[in-house]
Amino acid sequence: MEVAFSKSNIKKLLPNPVSVDLAERYVLSEEQHRFYQDNGFLVIKDLIDFASLYNYKRRFMQMCNGLVETGSSTIVRERALVEKGLKGEDAINKISEVHYDEVFMTYTEHPKLLHVLSQLIGKDITVVNSMIINKPPGTGIHPPHQDLFYFPFRPADKIIGAWTAIDNVTRDNGCLFVLPRSHKRNVLYPHGHLQGANKLYHGILEQTAYDESQFSHLEMSPGDTVFFHPLIIHGSGPNVSKNYRKCVTAHYANSECQYIDVSGTVQEGVAREVEAEAKRRGFSLSFQDTWRFKSKQVLGVRSNL
Repeated sequence: MEVAFSKSNIKKLLPNPVSVDLAERYVLSEEQHRFYQDNGFLVIKDLIDFASLYNYKRRFMQMCNGLVETGSSTIVRERALVEKGLKGEDAINKISEVHYDEVFMTYTEHPKLLHVLSQLIGKDITVVNSMIINKPPGTGIHPPHQDLFYFPFRPADKIIGAWTAIDNVTRDNGCLFVLPRSHKRNVLYPHGHLQGANKLYHGILEQTAYDESQFSHLEMSPGDTVFFHPLIIHGSGPNVSKNYRKCVTAHYANSECQYIDVSGTVQEGVAREVEAEAKRRGFSLSFQDTWRFKSKQVLGVRSNL
């Protein structure tokens, strides 16, 4: 079932009110469509407004300082920084699963963002995860990886990530890097834990899978947003500056995507890790059910996810 994208029915489709103008749209050009399909990523300048970015940063600080409940969100600290005795914002790497928070949902359900997504993966959209990333000074690299490694649903072409800069993002403070066209290989590489990486931060084990000299480094201004295919090889550099590097990001899937069995695949190990983490938190959930549990319909009709 296809749902028309109009101002009159968006209000009915969004499960929670969004504190932005619901008439906001962003129509992709043919060139932008082609660039995304060919290269596996697309940067759109100034997509998210300053007022929204300010609200995200303020909400992050409120959660950091214990001024508001985190609800279903999880605060993740940078292990190396904690070991140095740093606390609060200086040690927090990210807050994950923020798409049920009343402030952060105005990002994951931002009409302009959803309009872009609907043109790339279709008009029935589920947000499957989200986070606000802090990346304080001294944070290490996020090694080259593919996001599809974490997702037990397909097809890959109907999954997409959105990543919006809250601060100025430079190579000094750890901007994203991508390997253009790497999604065209249609290969999901074996991943594993690399030295110095946080828990559940996996990297591609086959270094022959990429040539670092071919990476494109995405320096971005506040409000700039990059959309990327789940098979594209990407990561982020270390923060060697004296400033924080905040961004807000989420992954989405077309709601008609199907869950798959990852037994015997390169994802089998991460499935066990996710299930063990769920059990540690008191939930007896399969890898697939963990994703069902935290996913949220944000546009159109929910079917399989």
